[in-house]
Amino acid sequence: MKTCQYIWITEVTRLKADGEPLRLQYFLTRRPSLDTSLFLYGICVRKYSGDQGTPEEAVTPPISYSEGFVRQLLQHLIQNAVTPLCLLETLDELLTSMQATG
Repeated sequence: MKTCQYIWITEVTRLKADGEPLRLQYFLTRRPSLDTSLFLYGICVRKYSGDQGTPEEAVTPPISYSEGFVRQLLQHLIQNAVTPLCLLETLDELLTSMQATG
């Protein structure tokens, strides 16, 4: 099984409605494809809330061979402070709207 590497990380801290800090980490992931020498790129989002010991995390399956395309998706997620709970649904809506317009 090929392992996933985190190759780019950014962190965003926001305040929740109750004033509690919400820390979100966004990762661009990379793993070798099984049948070529190319890499497949995906996304991971982690959420730390309050004094929670274990972060909430969601990882996408590989999305594309294009690092630039996945970085564009990641920027959209960061701008909208998408949490792990909404990651897959948000990506589905974003990819569907991109397909419809282009």
